[in-house]
Order: sequence, then C-alpha cells, then structure tokens
Amino acid sequence: MAESRKEGDKGRGILKEVFGGMPLPARCGSFDPTYEKYWENRISDEIYTGPARRRAEGIMAFIDKEDTVLDVGCGTGETLEVLRNDRNVIGTGLDISRTALEAVSSKGFSTLHLDLTDTDHELDSVYDHIVLFEVAEHLINAETMMLKLKGKYRKGLYVSTPNLGYMAHRLRLLFGRFPVTYISDPREHVRYWTVRDFLEWSEWLGFDKPEVIGLRGKIKVFGLPARWPSLWSSEIVYRFTPSSASSRDKTLR
Repeated sequence: MAESRKEGDKGRGILKEVFGGMPLPARCGSFDPTYEKYWENRISDEIYTGPARRRAEGIMAFIDKEDTVLDVGCGTGETLEVLRNDRNVIGTGLDISRTALEAVSSKGFSTLHLDLTDTDHELDSVYDHIVLFEVAEHLINAETMMLKLKGKYRKGLYVSTPNLGYMAHRLRLLFGRFPVTYISDPREHVRYWTVRDFLEWSEWLGFDKPEVIGLRGKIKVFGLPARWPSLWSSEIVYRFTPSSASSRDKTLR
C-alpha cells in the first residue's frame, strides 16, 4: 500500500524505512523537471530542510573564514546560510529554478541561473569550495556536471548522495520493496549509487579516490554511520580535493 505524504515531509521511523509502503505525492500527473512548482510549494509551506543544515555542518571543519563557496543546486540557500553564520563565507547559489534563486538572493547571496548539464553552460569562476548536495541523483546526465566542476575549486568539492547500500535499503529489497531515497515523488531521483559504485564512477570520470564521510543513519550505536558508512549511513558526502582531480582528462561522448 502506498503512503500519502505532504510534499517535503521526509521523516520516517526505522520500521517504516524498512517495511513502509512506497511514499507517493497526493496528486499524480506530470512532474516538473524545472522544479519551479516544487520550490513554490516548499516556500509557501515554509518547509526548510534540517538535512541541508546537517550537510553544511558535516563539511564545516574544511571551511575557513571568508572562503568562497558555490552551492550547485542550492535550493533556497539553507546550506549557504549555515556556512555564512559559522564561517562568514562568501556564498553563491546556482540552480535551474528561478523561484529558488529569488529566495537565495533575498538572503544576500549572489546567484547563477545555469544548467550545468547543458553543453552551452560553463562555470566562468573558480571558488574555494563547491558544494553539490543531493543533486546528482536528480540528473540523467550527472557526468557532464561533474566534469564541468573539475578545476573550478581550490580547496574542496563536496558531493552528497543517498547511499543505496544503506542497511535499511538492503532490507527493503530483501522484503520485496525498492529503497525510498526521495522526498515526495519517486520521479525526483533518476540515478542511484552505493559507496563502491560511486567510487568506481568518480574514478571513471578521472577523479582520484575521495574521502568518504557518513552523515546519517538510524542506528547510531558505536558511531556506526561514521565508522562504516557504506552499510550504516543513509547519506554520504564524498570530499574531493584538488589533488584528487586526476591528470587524466575524461571526455564523455
């Protein structure tokens, strides 16, 4: 049986995570790939994501005061806000949604309206840090975006994705259900990675092995999400440094 879910409501207990039905939006119909309606609904309902704050705090140790940060797929800018409050970063938000960027601009950040999966769009500037939180899984052609970020960061590139190898997801498959990694609509996510798959994929793109940081998991005893992220963390941040951008030049054809 499917679960009805208010848009933006992601919270699920461990039992629902394993045995719950497939969460579906209240209304079926076409899905807006521009995400304009998505952000209009989230702004009007005043839904501000705790996960965005958690991810920002997860990389805080690598950010210095007044560093420049580009947030790709910035949404309404919560990640940049947390980094600015703690590190006084100079933030820029990049998104395909003008609605989201209006919210980011109202918070005092610079904005870029670009689609980095489009062959006509490129980044013109270099930043100390580039953040790509929970974006790659939304993209059919995430490869193009990743390749365009090469050489555009001085200190770090941080890519977060849901971990399909998370224990609860493995158990769902065992009981005949596909893992739930999206917020309100299964059409949000079109790509999936386990930790091992992501590491092989990024190496194929010409990156050296990144640091793997486990951010979240329902079972927290013995620090399992951080100690064994491939199995116990539902959300992973991959930290690339300039030295992890291999000299091998990759071009996808």
